[in-house]
Amino acid sequence: MPAPVSSVICSTYDEAEEAVSRAVDLLGGISSFVQPTMTVLIKPNLLAGAAPERAVTTHPAVISAVARLLTEYGCRVVIGDSPGAGTRYTVSSLRKAYERSGFPPLCAIPGVTLNEDISHTTVASPNGHLVKRFLIISPAVSADAIISLSKPKTHLLTTYTGAVKNLFGIIPGHEKSLFHSRFPDADDFSEMLLDLHGAVIPVLHLMDAVIGMEGNGPLSGNPRQIGLILASRDPHALDLVACRTIGIPPEIVPTLMAARSRGYINSDPEIRGDDPSSLKVLPFRLPDTARPAGLRMKITRKALARLQRSARFLAPYPEVVESRCIGCGACVRICPAEAATLRNRRAEIDLGRCIRCYCCHESCEEKAIQIKEGLFSRLLFGRRQ
Repeated sequence: MPAPVSSVICSTYDEAEEAVSRAVDLLGGISSFVQPTMTVLIKPNLLAGAAPERAVTTHPAVISAVARLLTEYGCRVVIGDSPGAGTRYTVSSLRKAYERSGFPPLCAIPGVTLNEDISHTTVASPNGHLVKRFLIISPAVSADAIISLSKPKTHLLTTYTGAVKNLFGIIPGHEKSLFHSRFPDADDFSEMLLDLHGAVIPVLHLMDAVIGMEGNGPLSGNPRQIGLILASRDPHALDLVACRTIGIPPEIVPTLMAARSRGYINSDPEIRGDDPSSLKVLPFRLPDTARPAGLRMKITRKALARLQRSARFLAPYPEVVESRCIGCGACVRICPAEAATLRNRRAEIDLGRCIRCYCCHESCEEKAIQIKEGLFSRLLFGRRQ
């Protein structure tokens, strides 16, 4: 049976409250997902504290719209995430990320709080293919229900990040780096993300697709207008609709391919509401690490995964732009391979140790780390768009 995905045109964030309400109603209304008196965790994309107009984080207007739906129905709402991008998971860093992302005014809604509990616990994923248990932030475990609020962006490792990838934020702090170290290959990393969805299952996935991000996301790309609010119980169906809307071929998105191979995607989603194709969104610019589709991609990706540590000419690699580097150390804190160091208050990357997870690029708010094309990769794939 096709998974339903609701789609509502929303040109500006001033229209978010009405659009979110309609998107939820198209799926049966808020009572289909939660019950009064429940504590519901709203899990936004809080990659790093950033102004809403940068399209790095879920927009406060969308969070507000969901929070009001829940509190008016009688639920208590906690808004929380564990930021990535080399951010320490501490109360002070959470407060700073909330502030920079425009979240504090959300506490003016009666029944809404911002999470400051930085503890965590272990949760099993019995049917996990690669990972059988995960450390999960406590508010995600203690909540009666979770609603995930994602944002469609291009991504250096997984090509695209949306509903499925958004759940990675419930992994506490630098524990995320350990997963990047264990699963540097995008295919394995995506399989791990699907295992995570077996440990913690949100009751609803809603996507802030009013404005997305293209290019070298998820932090340093460029905002792009889309004009939609999307929602579904099924994160894979939601991501499939989002990718088609922004022109990213599903076959180059490893999370979608992993979901298809596990049988989670068996048919095209059922669109309820507005037709996303009516917006005629031009294809998003892919990240510099994106690969062409097909058998060649699968073979060469595996070959590069084995060879990429050897030298610069093999795979796309991170390079420090010294004139932009301020020596903040975010890349050093997040690097799972300990390839990034600081010398004379400037970042340096040991390409012999680098596993090409691109966490350093993701963590750099100054855009001081760029992705350089490897010669071997250019010969195989040609120059990217």
